[in-house]
Amino acid sequence: MSHEPHEGTTATRQHRISETVRASLGATAVLMLATVAFTMVMTGAYLNYLQPWFGPWLLAASIAAGTLALWSLLELAERAQQEAGAHRAASGHGHGVPRITALLVVPALLFALAAPSSLGADAVSEVQLQQRTDEVETIEFPPLPEDEVNELSLQEFSDRYVFGDPEELDGTPVRLLGFAGHPSHLPKEQWTVNRFRIFCCVADSTLFSAIITGVPMPQGDDVWVEVEGVIDLGASDRLPVIVATSVEVVTRPEEPYL
Repeated sequence: MSHEPHEGTTATRQHRISETVRASLGATAVLMLATVAFTMVMTGAYLNYLQPWFGPWLLAASIAAGTLALWSLLELAERAQQEAGAHRAASGHGHGVPRITALLVVPALLFALAAPSSLGADAVSEVQLQQRTDEVETIEFPPLPEDEVNELSLQEFSDRYVFGDPEELDGTPVRLLGFAGHPSHLPKEQWTVNRFRIFCCVADSTLFSAIITGVPMPQGDDVWVEVEGVIDLGASDRLPVIVATSVEVVTRPEEPYL
């Protein structure tokens, strides 16, 4: 005489399998994020979005999250095998945890291998520039020597123009490093050298720029350059205008943000 599995027992078993599937999906998602974070730290790609001091914390968090996710997946796999074995013993067949959950790792790996680059020329027209205003109280900066080229970051140069006395920059040779861009409001013969500063992440980025004239803009996407020249106060308004004497294409710095 054959015995059919009790309907309540079957429903309970199916509920457990459903709970296992949901837990597996959650653990896989955490593993996916941990894999992305770990890969970005190992390759240095996180520097496209965060300040360098985030690196050790991001690494520790990715290892901890990945370890917990793997431990959870192993526990869930063992539980699923036990439940499947019990189900097979009772009905002659069973249901395993869908292996499709493993496919969630694929988009994570694709993102890790082809992550978006750092902020560059494409973002120049979408970010508020630091510009000089009449209401700014003048700050006194240490004078720059006029008989040598002064290597300044774009933030240092911009701060001197925006918050200091622009007259002190008149005729002073400077060297600036940044990526070349051409905002739509500028005439064809002018372009900008630019660099972003992030205080925490790209969401709080500030763009520092100087208008370049006298030499053509180098061709290419996200080209980094070193520009030497002097400020033209007569042509400058809210942004400083640099009459360039030389422009050299350089390799993008390892840390693209100020």
